[in-house]
Amino acid sequence: MSKIELMARDIEKSFKGLSRLAVVSVAMSLVFATVVGVSALVYAEKQREKIYVLDQGKSLLLALQTDAVMSKEIEVKDHVTRFHELMFTLSPQKQTIQENLDRAFNLADRSAYEYSQDLAEKGYYSRLVSANISQQMMVDSVVFQGNGYPYQVKTYARQYVVRESNISEYSFVSECQLINTSRSDVNPHGLLIEKFKVTENNLIETRKR
Repeated sequence: MSKIELMARDIEKSFKGLSRLAVVSVAMSLVFATVVGVSALVYAEKQREKIYVLDQGKSLLLALQTDAVMSKEIEVKDHVTRFHELMFTLSPQKQTIQENLDRAFNLADRSAYEYSQDLAEKGYYSRLVSANISQQMMVDSVVFQGNGYPYQVKTYARQYVVRESNISEYSFVSECQLINTSRSDVNPHGLLIEKFKVTENNLIETRKR
């Protein structure tokens, strides 16, 4: 075999080797791209499953949920609970009362403002200040009424009126509906309470301190 034939054969072998290397490289690139793409999709899906819940209005806690409906239910309950705590947990300082009410109004429509105005006109807040009375709201449960939208809920709670000499406990029930709105610093869940009304506020007992 001549040198030319040997060189031609070597070149052919080298070309075939390079072709195989190119095919392997392309295949590995496709596999890598597929793995990266799948990983990105999985990560994005997990990120969509994350929501944040306010812890007593002080900090954001991460809550992981695989069901979007369950996630919204958690946010609705936290929103409603926080609203009731701001609206009805009051200290005997006029400025503090107004600050709490203003923060509650950011979570609801005019129905909450009108309810507080009715109490103000009856001298409710003035009596708290003048008599040095504190008030605390403890939400027991927020119950959904049906599965439709707007979200219909009923809130069951206990309200404690603390005086110098005694503590009065009341059973408290309210109803409202909620709609979705834009999220903001003052409304992190992006929900708005509508048609708020108190349906029960009955004295259970009064005990001495």
